[in-house]
Amino acid sequence: MSRDETERLQDVKDAISAIRGHLKHAEPMEEGADLLSDAILFQLVVIGEAVKHLGEVMREAESTIPWRSIAGLRDLIAHEYFHISTERVMEIVGRDLDPLEQAVDRLLTEAGKS
Repeated sequence: MSRDETERLQDVKDAISAIRGHLKHAEPMEEGADLLSDAILFQLVVIGEAVKHLGEVMREAESTIPWRSIAGLRDLIAHEYFHISTERVMEIVGRDLDPLEQAVDRLLTEAGKS
């Protein structure tokens, strides 16, 4: 079964929400940080995979979002996990989740008007 773009956008929203929920329960440098890191990395893979399946028209509608970089992060996590820096991942999460979520909300709103 294939998922449509609206479902993929919802997957991104759900993954962002999950990341925020994980961050409420533990700090990255505390005990249990490995579990937190694993949970966040998994959700970033979900986001990257969902983004890979968005069409060009959808991505161009929010051209300020670095869609290719998001998909590239997914590939890095999945295939070059040994290059992952927890500090860098936390920077990305802190800097990029809000703009991504706002863009996804706009795209979902527009998709609902169709």
